[in-house]
Amino acid sequence: MTKKTRLIILLICALFFLVIAPPIVLYSLGYRIDFEQKKIVATGGIYIKAWPQPAEFYVDSKLGGKTNMFSDSVFVQNLLPKKHNILIKKEGYFSYQKTLDIKEKEVVKIEHVILFKENIPFDLLENAENSPFKEKELDELFFIKNGNLYKNDISNKPLLILKNLLAFKKTENNIIWLGIDGFLYSSDVAGQADQKLSSLPLKINKKNSYKIEMVFENIFLFENDKLLIFSQKTKELQSFYDPVKNIVISPDGQKILFYNDYEIFFSFIWQLQGYENPEKIFLNRFSEKINECLWLNNDYVIFTIGGKIKISETDNKNNLNIVSLPEKIIISNGTIINLAENYLAGEGDIKGDPKIYFNQQDKKLYIHTGDKIVVSEKILP
Repeated sequence: MTKKTRLIILLICALFFLVIAPPIVLYSLGYRIDFEQKKIVATGGIYIKAWPQPAEFYVDSKLGGKTNMFSDSVFVQNLLPKKHNILIKKEGYFSYQKTLDIKEKEVVKIEHVILFKENIPFDLLENAENSPFKEKELDELFFIKNGNLYKNDISNKPLLILKNLLAFKKTENNIIWLGIDGFLYSSDVAGQADQKLSSLPLKINKKNSYKIEMVFENIFLFENDKLLIFSQKTKELQSFYDPVKNIVISPDGQKILFYNDYEIFFSFIWQLQGYENPEKIFLNRFSEKINECLWLNNDYVIFTIGGKIKISETDNKNNLNIVSLPEKIIISNGTIINLAENYLAGEGDIKGDPKIYFNQQDKKLYIHTGDKIVVSEKILP
């Protein structure tokens, strides 16, 4: 081989390296050609964590990975920066679907996916003493009578604690109360050391009902179905939302759920006093009336509506995953309990939604429908 030939081969190899090396390097760094936009873009990824295992994870209808007994998560990378559809499937379970907006050099994390069985096994609760729906004895240690607050002593002879109030809430060390003058007060449990909390009075309507709720250090006041919050900054009772049926705190104490007949919202508790107008995160609106709504865990809620029981995630980015439990519950002895029949007693005659309770300790769902109480298997990790 002549010197000239060797030089030509060397130049060809060098040219080939200069042409091939940059794309290889860019590819290894996560860059791809976006043929729709006709340019080179940096890719992103998706990290999904789901329970239970195993489950299949699809991205844009293509299998992206599987969870197994050793790993409850899947990581898919090198995705073009655009919207991608994900699907998580497990036989016998409701599927989970989401549209995610993937951006360059970013990983979107979905870490709290729960797949629920299409037919959750239930058993009859035989011992009524174990019922979570059993009427609890009212704590009558403190009670209001004729606008005054009394406390029962050992001899059950009421002791006058406070006068002229409409509502109260006893905490561990004090009593928060609303006076008939419209001001919020605080006193010790003996009714001494009164302190006026609010700087301006609330306009009182004697026809309205009032109820005080405490969420850690935050004071909420129900005026009928109007929910007000006491601002530590302005020292005033301010409108929070209207109407509201109830408020519920998440198991981790980080979120407050509130709902009315047709809408469900939640807020982050840490925002309540630090923001003039705390963010109210909208979950959903329905045409049928919501009866009750509870937290399942910190990321899912369960509610009853129109004789049905539904479970919803709280991650409301793009589509919201909601599943409806079957209207017919088949318990272990073969008995079928029809929630729809118990909901509708006759033509236009509504008995009411089933009552629900979720036990945060054993992770089981309790349902009271008709004259029966059923309890599920463990439905959360």
